[in-house]
Amino acid sequence: MRSFLLISSLLLLFACKPSAPAKKFISATSLIEQQIRAIDTSLYSIKKYTTVDSLPADTSYIPREDFRKEVSAFFKLPDLSDPKVAADFNEETRFDDLMKRVIISYTPVNPEKQSFQRIELFVEPNMDAGDQVRTILATRRSGDRNGFEQEELIWQMDRSCTSILTTQKPGGFEQIRTIKLSWNE
Repeated sequence: MRSFLLISSLLLLFACKPSAPAKKFISATSLIEQQIRAIDTSLYSIKKYTTVDSLPADTSYIPREDFRKEVSAFFKLPDLSDPKVAADFNEETRFDDLMKRVIISYTPVNPEKQSFQRIELFVEPNMDAGDQVRTILATRRSGDRNGFEQEELIWQMDRSCTSILTTQKPGGFEQIRTIKLSWNE
């Protein structure tokens, strides 16, 4: 009977051991979703600038209904507010004196298992109106024997977003395609 009590108390002790607290990160995807909803109901005209390599930019206007499709690359960002996803990332916060911004950086714990290698939020400290995220920057990389691809995603809150896609096939030249959508500049 004593051994049963000893074993059950040991099992209870190890079973009730507190686990590490879940990581709580800022969700860049929800911030972008808020921006898209605001654009859906705005009267802004949306300009699209497309540049391939060093050729001059092609400029066009896109209908508001197509905006969500045009920014689909931003929907691939991992939702770091989900504790399961956040567990795969580290967070680092620093203040940049030159930009007068707090930079919150998220990097993967195992970079070889994640396509997004960096997600950064540039936060403007403001005592009166509250701190506000001004820029979201993300870098996605993938590559294998069939080539290399890197995409830089930049979201300027309430102004514009940019996708810079760099690709290179084996034995081929590097190609850079930049798409910028501007609605309030």
